[in-house]
Amino acid sequence: MSNDEEAEVSQNVDMVDAEPSPAPKRKRSEKTSSTVTQFTIRNPPWSYLQLSLITNTPNYQLDALTAHLHLRAALSQFLGLHGTAIPVDILKLHENDVHIRVPKEDASAVVVAVGGWVGKAGEGWRVKNSASWGLGLHSNSGANLFE
Repeated sequence: MSNDEEAEVSQNVDMVDAEPSPAPKRKRSEKTSSTVTQFTIRNPPWSYLQLSLITNTPNYQLDALTAHLHLRAALSQFLGLHGTAIPVDILKLHENDVHIRVPKEDASAVVVAVGGWVGKAGEGWRVKNSASWGLGLHSNSGANLFE
């Protein structure tokens, strides 16, 4: 082999052994806005009801124990032993209004039971509002529609 051929072979060997240069890295563009995450809860486990106790007694003060006993009486009268097994959480008590939380699958039974109950002294419940989320119970939108 001549010197020219040796130089050409060594140049070819250098080209084969040489690693290719890495591609230039792209810079990530900085996001200026914050990412908003959205999700939907399709089956909320609770239903929230707003009830009002209607009585013939003026200036009647409803307490939590009496409200609980009236609710249990209504559920027991309508559904028997199954009605007393429905968990009812009293969330808020204001004058004769009561906000309660019940399992979603039992909400319609509770509405029917308390809506049709009449106590010994003629007291009864009026269902003012119901919702799958507790946020909408304080609003009066549409409450006086049929009055």
